[in-house]
Amino acid sequence: MTLAWFSPGFLDMAATTEQLEAIKRLDENWDGYGAAAPAPGAVDVASALAGLIDAALRKSFSGARTLHASPTRIGGILLEWEDHATEHEIEITPDGSLGFLHRNKATGEIATRKISPFLIHLDFLRELQQVIAA
Repeated sequence: MTLAWFSPGFLDMAATTEQLEAIKRLDENWDGYGAAAPAPGAVDVASALAGLIDAALRKSFSGARTLHASPTRIGGILLEWEDHATEHEIEITPDGSLGFLHRNKATGEIATRKISPFLIHLDFLRELQQVIAA
């Protein structure tokens, strides 16, 4: 898959699961500047986390907007969403690390955290998603 096919407008309009399916099909150099193909493990973790986040957002009254997924140049996945007070990002890297960023819209304060490597069973995330969604 090349940059010509991969346009930001396509991902903005698609559901998160469709975004992740499109990302999974990207080849090496998908951006025309040598970007790595998304690591299958990163896509799997992103899918599980996206399901968990989506289930939590549906249950909350935070005013959260749509969850977006996009590839990173190093073969990872970036998940982004926001509510009325905070912008959130989770980066899943090819080595299994997770990076979190939360920016307070009112103050501009940024909180970050990195978990490396991320060693949690995907079935646990999916089960937790089902519990939250119920």
